[in-house]
Amino acid sequence: MITAGCKGKSEKGDLKTPLEEMTFSFITVGKGDAFLLEIPHQGYYMFDTGKKEDWKQIKAVLQKKSVRELKGLFLSHGHKDHVGNMEKILQEFPVEAVYISGKDTVSYKEVDVYDIAKKAGVTVKKMQGGESLLLGKARIGVWIPKNEDKRNENNNSMVLRIVYGNTEILLTGDMEMEEEAQYLAENIKIQADILKLGHHGETDATSITLLERVKPEYGLITGNEEENPDSVNPEIAARLSAYKVEPVYSEGEQLAIDFISDGISIRTEKLEKKQLGRNG
Repeated sequence: MITAGCKGKSEKGDLKTPLEEMTFSFITVGKGDAFLLEIPHQGYYMFDTGKKEDWKQIKAVLQKKSVRELKGLFLSHGHKDHVGNMEKILQEFPVEAVYISGKDTVSYKEVDVYDIAKKAGVTVKKMQGGESLLLGKARIGVWIPKNEDKRNENNNSMVLRIVYGNTEILLTGDMEMEEEAQYLAENIKIQADILKLGHHGETDATSITLLERVKPEYGLITGNEEENPDSVNPEIAARLSAYKVEPVYSEGEQLAIDFISDGISIRTEKLEKKQLGRNG
């Protein structure tokens, strides 16, 4: 269970003066990935869209946050618990662009991203890996495995690292151990304050080596015991505890859990259903 607080690694980087606050919202939809990012003076971005049955919760978060449009929608891969509400979002909100892996031809079998985007008049941008997107004072680094895994679709997940001042967020989609090994082998900078655990926190992801390299303060697990018992397992719980990572499960009565960064440290707040949006 997460408690309100403030964490950060102020010894990192050279930022001394706090920035305006950036908010990363972990939308608590059970088993499924759905995140909203608000970048000061830049706008809102979404990362995955949960399952179709999560729409009411996701829409409530967007309304509470007074979201009128999205600057971008990033999809880690094409499974239904990650892209289930893409069509709804594109129908109800103006979206500037949809970002997907340009190397993943296997996980989007049940959803035609291009057709949905075309009907909504939205551009699809195919990432190849290695891109660095400057979004206001935030930067998003894109990593994609070089070789497509046709056997295990999860291992084609697009990995994103969001950097804001001295703070970082690492989103891994459904990355399992095989993709993780490729990621680690490239020996790029992957340290992050917040790690979104691969494959909903199940035991086929999140190796000790990954935790040693990332050194996260928080571990986000997109599942809970009721909806996906494999997400709540003693093996991963012990691993996170050993590395002093605070686990945050997709559970509770709140709409979302906000991780608020001033570029130096991160504090957390719950977005309660009765709470008014920040702009209304």
